[in-house]
Amino acid sequence: MVNSYRDAGFTEADCEYRYVDNIEGNNFDAYEGINLFLNNADAEYVIISHQDILLSFDKRNILDERIEELNKSDSNWAVLGNAGTNNLYLTSMKVTQQDRICYKSGVLPSKVQSLDENFLIVKKSANIALSRDLSGFHLYGTDICFVAECLGYNAYAVDFNLLHLSHGKPGASFYSLARTFQNKYTNFFRSRYIKTTITSFYIGSNPFVNWLMNTLPVKYACRLYYKYKFKFFRKY
Repeated sequence: MVNSYRDAGFTEADCEYRYVDNIEGNNFDAYEGINLFLNNADAEYVIISHQDILLSFDKRNILDERIEELNKSDSNWAVLGNAGTNNLYLTSMKVTQQDRICYKSGVLPSKVQSLDENFLIVKKSANIALSRDLSGFHLYGTDICFVAECLGYNAYAVDFNLLHLSHGKPGASFYSLARTFQNKYTNFFRSRYIKTTITSFYIGSNPFVNWLMNTLPVKYACRLYYKYKFKFFRKY
């Protein structure tokens, strides 16, 4: 993999290679290791790559072109990859798998809500990271897209063809992390009242419910509910 990157133009003249050593055991999972890279890498862009990637097709000059195109069309991007999805139907990707078939679908470049982990590029200046309360080796492509969106950035799938030597086989650890991931973000994106020291407001995905819950009578009634709930059921 490293030789392939070097041959494609990613030489030590202006690139650095960092890795964590898990040969003797899992000292770092993907979330821990990638956060280590993002925090310590001295680079404008950080490539996060599976070890079974070969740059057999598009080279560095093509990737530079894709990044420059995106910088011109949407400088607010924070993460990009070669395969992503935007809803239950739309997939945007271009990647050659181990069967030597190039899988291409959708429009590229395309703004996405999730990216495949085989090949990711993170803009260092965006200062994004992976969730501390998730662990393992799956779904970090989706997690980093969520974090970027929460911070006001965008994620894109771009036209960059490479050879990925495996299709991936989700097992028990994948489905376990998927449940944890779902629970984390279900709780984070829940509808709720937010109170600061000088104001309060209700946030949720339904515009009518937002309007209703932010009217003064409803807010006053909810405040009384919380007041008496904490008075009788909470010890200070």
